[in-house]
Amino acid sequence: SKHPGVNDLLGFGCDLIGSNKWNWMAQHWTHHAYTNHNEKDPDSFSSEPLFAFNDYPPGHPNKRWYHKFQGAYFIFLLGFYWLSTVFNPQVLDLRHRGSLNMGIQMENDYIVKRRKVAIALRIMYMFLNIYSPFANNGFTMSTAGIIFLMGVSESITLSLLFSLSHNFENSDRDPSAEFRKTGEPICWFKSQVETSSTYGGAISGYLTGGLNFQVEHHLFPRMSSAWYPYIAPTVREVCKKHGVNYAYYPWIWQNLISTFSYMHKAGTGANWELKPLSGRA
Repeated sequence: SKHPGVNDLLGFGCDLIGSNKWNWMAQHWTHHAYTNHNEKDPDSFSSEPLFAFNDYPPGHPNKRWYHKFQGAYFIFLLGFYWLSTVFNPQVLDLRHRGSLNMGIQMENDYIVKRRKVAIALRIMYMFLNIYSPFANNGFTMSTAGIIFLMGVSESITLSLLFSLSHNFENSDRDPSAEFRKTGEPICWFKSQVETSSTYGGAISGYLTGGLNFQVEHHLFPRMSSAWYPYIAPTVREVCKKHGVNYAYYPWIWQNLISTFSYMHKAGTGANWELKPLSGRA
């Protein structure tokens, strides 16, 4: 909406599904500024040490032996995203740990004044979605199972779509590499495109709220997602003209296969192995 108050109100939808509006804002701002940076993008390391979105080289201290199998199990762990969000103690102080180290001032008046509101909203959510079902139906396994099913369904729906967005074969995992090598300034637009992917079209956009147009979202984060299907063809043409790698998958299952393949290779270190007869990694 053109009216900030409307957008502010709709933002509380985040709290209605068990997350937190203000923590999400801090995390998402940081993610957009440092997309796929393995030390600064909280989305890239928030799953560690259970599994790694980052493609660490062999011997890296963040790699674990069980990451070799993450291509097979990471989707099951994504099912616990709801639990890790609803019971996240960071809602108490609104000091998102992944963003705190990036310089965002967490003690400003805006944040401090909203801590009590955040806590009240979380208590309300837990009362309605956890306490009430047990109070009305008894503390039984079937009630617990229904709550767990709700959480897993919500987790997979959101977290798997999030995972597709930046973790796929040939995604740029180190946008600042060229700067460290040559000192050349980083093209922000290029880095946003080459760390993101887009799949499907308008129908996928309607079903996911525009999450499928991740390239367009990162280029124009303040634009309504309703416009993404209309600008996507032009964005692809401009990227082609300037030699920028634009990852587009006509169908979501193609993006899924690419993500599973990437997660397997990131876990095993396959991307760092020497290619036969080439001498290059």
